[in-house]
Amino acid sequence: MEERKDPREELHPQEDTSEAAQEDMQEEFREYSFLQETIKRDRRGERKGFFRMAGLGLVFGVFACFSFSAMKPAMDSIFQDDPQKVTIPQEEESQEEEEQAPPPVEEVVQPPLDADSYRQQSLTTIGVKANRSVVEIAGVLEDQDWTEESKDYKNSVSGLIVADNGRELLVLGKSSVAKDAKELKIVFNNGQAYPATLKKSDGNLGFGVYAVNRSDIQDSTWAQIDTAVLGSSNAVSKGDIAIVLGKPFGYAGAMGFGSIASGKNTLDSADGQYRLINTDIAGSKNGSGFIVNLKGEIIALIDQSAAEEGSTELIIGYGITDVKDVIEFLSNGQGVPYIGIWGVDVTEEIEEQGIPKGLYVKNVDADSPAMAAGIQSGDVITGIDDVEITSYGIYHGTLMEKKVGSEAVIKGQRQGADGYVDIDFKVTVGSKEM
Repeated sequence: MEERKDPREELHPQEDTSEAAQEDMQEEFREYSFLQETIKRDRRGERKGFFRMAGLGLVFGVFACFSFSAMKPAMDSIFQDDPQKVTIPQEEESQEEEEQAPPPVEEVVQPPLDADSYRQQSLTTIGVKANRSVVEIAGVLEDQDWTEESKDYKNSVSGLIVADNGRELLVLGKSSVAKDAKELKIVFNNGQAYPATLKKSDGNLGFGVYAVNRSDIQDSTWAQIDTAVLGSSNAVSKGDIAIVLGKPFGYAGAMGFGSIASGKNTLDSADGQYRLINTDIAGSKNGSGFIVNLKGEIIALIDQSAAEEGSTELIIGYGITDVKDVIEFLSNGQGVPYIGIWGVDVTEEIEEQGIPKGLYVKNVDADSPAMAAGIQSGDVITGIDDVEITSYGIYHGTLMEKKVGSEAVIKGQRQGADGYVDIDFKVTVGSKEM
């Protein structure tokens, strides 16, 4: 019979356990052994890549930070909102009232204040509050050794915070400190100093408006300053209490008390006449600052150069009412309208001498729009465009409504062989810078 094979032997044949077979199996194993290796990641390379990327990110961050800091002032300047227009409220006065001679005003003399009244009024408290709007404008000259540590601002004048246009804090002060200065700074009452620029100046009165970037001013400074409240110099009477602030005695941060000695005197200037406020307070020959009333309002800008030669060095200043329009022009970076005429009202007594009613021209500034138009001393100005001119006040007010660079027709009369004859002048309104 045929011998049957176990099926299991076909499925699982017996292994050849001979030495030759084992060597063949080992050789085959070595040939395919690479298939059994486990692939492992190089963790050291990953760590190196991570630290490299972190380092590059740190360098980029530092560079971006410095770039942002360096570019921030320029970007702020570009993207800031346009400055708001500054408006200084004017005190209304009708032309009809100006045409007539003002009625005599009875001067009310205030009785001397006793100790109780002084304590009640608290003059020092009023002065300290008003002083929050007073600063120092300092200029460094080319040959001046001026350091922050010294705080010795020899070339300086008092300044007044008059407006905030949203981009700049605006400060009014004498423009002389900016002449030949290579650097300007505004020093606030907390001692902090910030870079400033002269925004606009007026060569007639010698005042200018300086600007400090709002973004430069620290919160600690903002907390200690205010915008000044401008009062009315027309309401000033002899004997009123006066507080002087600024640099009236030759050094900054001063405060003094006294009274108004007179508010009737005036000072003639080109294209206008300005009321002077005299006090009984002795001051420095080159003093600057501001006169304040009991309400804490600014009523005058101290300018010792306005005093007559030979007079005692009592503090004197321009009445604030007459310079509000000037402050508004300068605060908006605009020139003050200027023609260059020095005049005097033709009163009834002068009219009796045969001189026409109007503004008599005493003098004309050299190189002024008036001179260029042919206006001469002795002419009488009777109108500007459609406005009749019967006084210096009306002339000044009408001129202040004109824009620098615009043309105006000045109507006048000039004396000829047969008396006065009509003559017109075409004038281009200018401005007088420092």
